[in-house]
Amino acid sequence: MNRIQPYATARARPCPLSGQSGLNKPMPGLKLASLVLLCSTMGAAAEMTDSTAMELGYSVAAISEALQDPGTPGAMQAIINLGHDQRYYVMVRGWLMYQLQGDMSILQATQAQQQPALRARIDFIQQAIRAIDLE
Repeated sequence: MNRIQPYATARARPCPLSGQSGLNKPMPGLKLASLVLLCSTMGAAAEMTDSTAMELGYSVAAISEALQDPGTPGAMQAIINLGHDQRYYVMVRGWLMYQLQGDMSILQATQAQQQPALRARIDFIQQAIRAIDLE
């Protein structure tokens, strides 16, 4: 079974899911933030198998989709599933906090305009943070 290289040697190579030679180039599929989190997590796990890495990638992609459209069925569950895993809790919570801060900033800057979708995502993220904190 193939193994992912330890962090020290994997760091010099691009993330296998990026399809590019660097993270600053346009990438199809996952958003840049998702890919950076995934690559750093994959590189840090010296004993992670390819199938485990792919499973983690699918989980990160599911969270990315959940944040794009919080109303989809299973959106909260996708976040909870990975957030309750102690190996990835800090990554997921940090990602949610980062997204929440950005959304709050946008909401404050555009208070004159009605932003129901943004407000719904803020509420969703706050619920998700509470859900993974109260395991």
